[in-house]
Amino acid sequence: MSPDNPYADQTSTNTSTPWLADGPAVDVDLDGLGEYARLMKGQQADIASRAAYLGPLSEMPGQAWDGDVLGEADAVRAQLMANAGELNIYLGKLAESLSNVGNAAQTIADSYRSGDALSAAKLSDVLFAFGDKNVPRPAGLPEGVGTTYLDAQTAGGAAPPPASSPQWQEGPITPVSAYQTLQIATGPNGERRETLTFTAPGGAVTTTTTVYDRSGETVSTNTTRVATRVDGPVSTTTQQTFGPDGKPASTTETRTRTEGDRVVEESTETVDAQGRTTQLTTEKVDPVTRETTTTTYEPGKSGLLEETNKVQTGTRTSGADAPHYVNG
Repeated sequence: MSPDNPYADQTSTNTSTPWLADGPAVDVDLDGLGEYARLMKGQQADIASRAAYLGPLSEMPGQAWDGDVLGEADAVRAQLMANAGELNIYLGKLAESLSNVGNAAQTIADSYRSGDALSAAKLSDVLFAFGDKNVPRPAGLPEGVGTTYLDAQTAGGAAPPPASSPQWQEGPITPVSAYQTLQIATGPNGERRETLTFTAPGGAVTTTTTVYDRSGETVSTNTTRVATRVDGPVSTTTQQTFGPDGKPASTTETRTRTEGDRVVEESTETVDAQGRTTQLTTEKVDPVTRETTTTTYEPGKSGLLEETNKVQTGTRTSGADAPHYVNG
């Protein structure tokens, strides 16, 4: 028993199992167990559908104390949003647990379909149903049934889709704190993609996307940081991409110059981890003719940037209204 456990007596009582010895025989209703499994899966779906109604719990604090507020109000806003985020995460884990219990119940029911299997029932069969790899497969579990819930999730197959693939089914965005949100998406074969977004008070947005396979192993991790600064007529947006080791992998900087409400020049430059420019695109608009010239540069054989493409388009207009006709 851990000396740091303040509930040592309660832990001892709750983990004591004298009831396992000399107890009465267990009468298992296999049809009832299968029905129980179905109901558990139904409860999982019910919780998942009702969780959507809790969206206002995480939205209303931000709306109530929007913009610059007193520190006390910001603390209340952060606490309420964090509480709402924890509740959403709890409900998600609860729904997942109900599904796990239902699948385990179905596995046990399938294991005991024959009378011989039922007479040889063991506690380890229950452990197997919940995914314990240290116990043997129940003798009565048909080979065609599969194995356990965990095995069904980790069975071999294709690799998870790329993080940007449309195959991901995106879940709701859950606030974790006043500045953090978490979105979990599921893949076509039980994979999981987690997107954690942190919006700093200064405006920079850091997004970390992690893809897990069906066994829960990390497949890929990608982090981007986007920040925008405005200096007079020039707006600069910098997007940094970081590798799994946390070191910068590439940086893309987009500079936009405006005159009034018109964009007159825009350039996008991408550099690698060593600071070398890998691509540069510029777009200039003639202030008189409004013609647009787009030029793309890439490193040549000498390593220096060389012009690779140039496109010139006609006068840029805002469009004209369609003519109006009056009947009569």
